[in-house]
Amino acid sequence: MISFRLSTVHRVGNREAVMRTLTWWTLTFAIVLVTSAPRAQQGEPTNPFQGNAQAIGQGLQLFRSSCASCHGLNAKGVRGPDLTTGQWSRGGTDAQLFRTIMQGIPGTDMPGAQNADATPDQVWAVIAYLRTLSASASAEDARGNAQNGETLFFGGAACSKCHMVRGRGGRLGPDLTRIGATRSRTALITEIRTPSRSFTDGYWPLTVVTKDGRRLRGVRKNEDPFSLQIMDTSEKILSFDHSDLREVIREPRSVMPDYNADQLTDAELDDVIRYLRSLQP
Repeated sequence: MISFRLSTVHRVGNREAVMRTLTWWTLTFAIVLVTSAPRAQQGEPTNPFQGNAQAIGQGLQLFRSSCASCHGLNAKGVRGPDLTTGQWSRGGTDAQLFRTIMQGIPGTDMPGAQNADATPDQVWAVIAYLRTLSASASAEDARGNAQNGETLFFGGAACSKCHMVRGRGGRLGPDLTRIGATRSRTALITEIRTPSRSFTDGYWPLTVVTKDGRRLRGVRKNEDPFSLQIMDTSEKILSFDHSDLREVIREPRSVMPDYNADQLTDAELDDVIRYLRSLQP
């Protein structure tokens, strides 16, 4: 505890001496704060259930009931990323994993466990289970050539016509800079081969028919009871009043074509996926 003897300062008659004394105490107090701050922040929490067989079993059951729909029963990933590789886009310490699971990841499909009334002990049990999974990448993940995949993405496969990676490419489809860190290999294959199976918010396909008969296809950006905003296939943002439209057709098929084996061979698909998964944050 720091004790300031102001009476000593009051006894000094010279104004300059007073200022020197106050400056000395200010610097001393600042040094104490700086040197003590790191000690106050040390020691992130670790998992109290690490290696506990009973907790690991509970974590397995919790994972399968709450996490497997996105990450797969074996945690190899479906729509969510593979959790068996040991690569964590938000940090891999126990404390970082705990925060990610509890709070979720804004702007993604990952909700926060706290919103589902999960207890801290339940989250720690899930982390204890995740730590038991293999940290080695599977042979499947090692397939493909990232350099060839990048060439295809920006060249022959024409992915960049609609998708952007690190500020380069089109805007009609979602930015794919982080897609490799947030999607499993299985999910990426599905979304490339059959993109109409699911749509991302902000990219729902539709066709608008104006009162004068014009038909414009694109993706929905914003809509309210009175107006509609779309991006057409030439990446122009168009706004309409609903009263000026004859029809709004919600398309069942994506603006993105199906990349079947005739358009993208299995080997080429491996290369593109390897490239996307090499874009780790």
